[in-house]
Formats: sequence, C-alpha cells, structure tokens
Amino acid sequence: MPHGRPRIATDLLLKRLRFTPVVAIQGARQTGKSFLAREILGKKVPNSAYVSLDDKSKQTLAQDSPRTFLASLAGAKPAIIDEAQKSPALFDAIKLAVDNDRRPGSFLLLGSTEFSLLQNIRESLTGRMGKIRLYPLTFREVQGLSTRKTEPTRAQCLKYLGSGGMPGIAFVREESVRADFFQDWIDLTCQRDIHQFKRLKLDTELAYALLRHAAILEEPTAAALSRQTRANPKKIGTHLKALCELFVFIRLDPHPSGTGKPIYLPLDAGIAGHLGAPLMKRLHITLMNERMAKNTYGGGKRHTFQYYRSTGKRVVHLVEAELGGKTRAFQLFDREAVKKPDLELLKAFLKRNPGSEARLLAPVHDPWKDDGVTVEPWEWMFV
Repeated sequence: MPHGRPRIATDLLLKRLRFTPVVAIQGARQTGKSFLAREILGKKVPNSAYVSLDDKSKQTLAQDSPRTFLASLAGAKPAIIDEAQKSPALFDAIKLAVDNDRRPGSFLLLGSTEFSLLQNIRESLTGRMGKIRLYPLTFREVQGLSTRKTEPTRAQCLKYLGSGGMPGIAFVREESVRADFFQDWIDLTCQRDIHQFKRLKLDTELAYALLRHAAILEEPTAAALSRQTRANPKKIGTHLKALCELFVFIRLDPHPSGTGKPIYLPLDAGIAGHLGAPLMKRLHITLMNERMAKNTYGGGKRHTFQYYRSTGKRVVHLVEAELGGKTRAFQLFDREAVKKPDLELLKAFLKRNPGSEARLLAPVHDPWKDDGVTVEPWEWMFV
C-alpha cells in the first residue's frame, strides 16, 4: 500500500501515551491521522480500540450520552476516537474520566480541526492533553524513511514539489488522476468541512477563492486577499480563521525586526501547485512544512516560525527561533547563478539580529559561504 509509509511522529506519539492521559493528533483531512492511529499504532499497542464519529449513530451517542459512549470503550488502552470534535459534549466526559483515573495513555483523540470554541469545545482538557500536529508527509517519509547516506537528488526534489505530501495523493503516478484527487480534496474542504462551524456563516465560493489566491499571490495577507476577492475584511477574517482551524492554511506572522502583516499559505505544495502556485511558492510551503514537522516530531523545545520582510518589501521566507536559543533565517532563491549582491537581504537580517544563522537555498550544485551567509542546494532542506 503506497501511502502506508512509516511516520516520524510515531515515536513522539508513543512517548506521549506513556506520560499523558489524553493525547490528540490534529491535522488537515487526509494527512494520515487515522492510518497512524489504526495501522501503525495498532500494531505497537494491541489493546487499543478505534471508533470514528463519522459514524452518525456513534456521534449521536457520544454527544447525547457521553459517559455511556465511553463505557463502551472500557478496557481499551488507548481508546482511539476519530473526528472527536464532532461531539463536543464528549470532552467534559473525558475530563471526568481522567480526573477519576489519571493513568497515561487512556485516550487518543483525532481531529481534523482545532479543539476550540469555534467547535463549541471548552478548554476542559487543559493540562490533561498533549497535542501533536500531523503535517503532510515530509520528503523523508515519502522516500520511506530511508537511512541511506545519499543526498536527495534534484529530480526527487522537483517531483516532491509537484506531488506534495498528502498520503492518498502523493503516490498517484498519473498526473490527471492526481489532479482529480487534489480537486476532490478542495471540494470536500470548501463544500463540507467549513460548514462544521455551525455559528459561522461561511461561503463555499469565497473559501475556494481564498485558496486560489493564497496559492498565487506573492504576499497573501488578509488585506491582499480582500482586494482580490472583493469581500469585506471582516468576512475575510472569519473565513481565514475557520480555514486555519481546519489546518488548510498555515499563518506566518512577520518577524518583529521587519515589516509586513501575517500571510496565509496553503498546507501542501501539491495542493498549492494544483491551484496554480509558482515554483517559489511551492518551495516556500515545502520549507515551512519540513522545518515545522522536524520541530514538532522532535519533541524538544517549541520553536516559533515567522517570516522577515524588509522596508524594501524583500522577503526572507522563514525565520525559525528557539526560545532562548538559535535563530535561523532561510531565504529561497530560484536562479542557479547566485552572486554576492543576492546575499544582502540575509546580511541585513544578521545585522538586525546578531548571533543568528542565515541560509540561502538555491538550485546550486555546491555550497559556499560569504560573511556569515551559507548558500546551499535546495535539496539540503530535506537533510
């Protein structure tokens, strides 16, 4: 089964289950949450039991009689509940169960949205639940977590930028079929998923438009998206918030030493490419996912992720900062011939942020360094 690849998040998940009563795996639709919980975890933890609230009868039972629903899973360790956000009443019942028995690894909740007030879910599990964000497959996961020392090839890099990391789509070889799958994913997101937020009046066509323009615009800020769609800013803000809660967009805030407003990037390079994203945008999304996934799955100190925009409106695509530790700035470049003047933006960032590291990722063959800025091949973002 081509999309049944090992996941880097597995070790972190097992660790969290050893120490935390409730663990949540959250991420966009079809990023592999159910497969990770049922197939990969199921083989390692044989006493687990899986139930999905996509089943309307189980969803109703969990909402109307949550304690009875949990009693039906007695003995399972963990009890795996997929699409848990569809029965908000369940969260208070789980809190009560955990307060009565705080043994670790009791519940594993899967969700394709944030567990938040938009879904009418109270913060009842604060301090009792460890969250893991599941991203699309990283480059290494697509390659099968190969332990070979060989560096990724340029051809592998370009293929990944085109097909992305959605497990059920990335391995489809025929381009037209893959395009159909991408469109199905977009249709389900815009026609069905956004309407999970009952209190919000969300518009399917506007959600489509936001995805298209965010894939194409160089700086997809809320203001830029409002201008492109001709929708009022308040309405744009409501839709962007919902799409972020569905993990469809990742929001990047500007670095405090620069200028600009938050930007919104589609979650996957393949989806963005299907929507018309140029190569640089797909590189940006891929770099963002690779770095965020590495930080999340590593289980160490949480890093912050921003972008840097100069007063001249030039952009350093990703700034990754460890609390009390290193700051790394990454700029993407699309030409093989990189010259010293091309490094000026990163050098300016280093002056504003002493002690930081700076890397320019370009389609070069060999790395080189100048005044603290390292020029590296694109492929090195996957190493």
